[in-house]
Amino acid sequence: MTIKKVCVIGSGTMGGGIAQVSAQAGYETTMVDIKQEFVDRGVKMIKASLAKFVEKEKIKQEEMNGTLARLRTSTDIRDAARDADYAIEAVFERAEVKLPIFAQLEESCPKETILASNTSGIPISLLASATRRPEKVIGTHFMNPVPLMKGVEIVKSLLTSEDTLKVSLGFVQSLGKETVVVKDSPGFVTNRIVTLVMNEAAKLLEEDLASIEDIDKIERLSHNWPMGPFELADLVGIDVVVDLLEGIYQQTGWERYKPAPLLKRMVEIGYTGRKAGKGFYQLFGQK
Repeated sequence: MTIKKVCVIGSGTMGGGIAQVSAQAGYETTMVDIKQEFVDRGVKMIKASLAKFVEKEKIKQEEMNGTLARLRTSTDIRDAARDADYAIEAVFERAEVKLPIFAQLEESCPKETILASNTSGIPISLLASATRRPEKVIGTHFMNPVPLMKGVEIVKSLLTSEDTLKVSLGFVQSLGKETVVVKDSPGFVTNRIVTLVMNEAAKLLEEDLASIEDIDKIERLSHNWPMGPFELADLVGIDVVVDLLEGIYQQTGWERYKPAPLLKRMVEIGYTGRKAGKGFYQLFGQK
């Protein structure tokens, strides 16, 4: 199967990033969202990202221009997906939001189209249940920020075909990414690990063992992380962290994944991280 046209559903941080790297790699790419203002915001983000690459001389202006020329936008998922070879869903991390999208893609896309999800923890088998092509449904879990991060988890459900896996590996690797194939399990691999770190960091803060600055500092220095757990939570979105933890906890019953009360309180008051302009550092940082 040859991939020429890619449809990305979602124009937020992840969807916009995936659309960017897809268009950069030479694919005709359509980015879809439910409102024009969301799409416009996504395009603005992509332009700013590409401009930074040009400024740092990682790409030339001509490459930026070519990328934008291959990028199209739409607010009509059915029209945007009707001739896609590969569709990637990258919307809000809730099954009740994703399932209707997969149902729409099933109706709109050609029967050969592979339907992928950027989910960071929702079972691929559950998403595939909204389609009549479970063998062509797969997880492509990109990392944030997509244009910079190399790793992608490729999640194969019990029904994902070997051909779908092979095509997906080739496609994602053509975007300049490195892949690891994992089984369809709650949280997959990356979030089984990193959510525990962020959850435990919140518990340390609840116990007042150290400041968030010092907890982040010691983790950066001790484990050579580019950022500490609170910085990472603010980047990922504290609401996303809570959703991931609760999703794993509900599916497994493992107490270690039960969200720390502090994380849930922060979501309730709207302190969800960078996207909200307020997170751990605004609430608990040194004044």
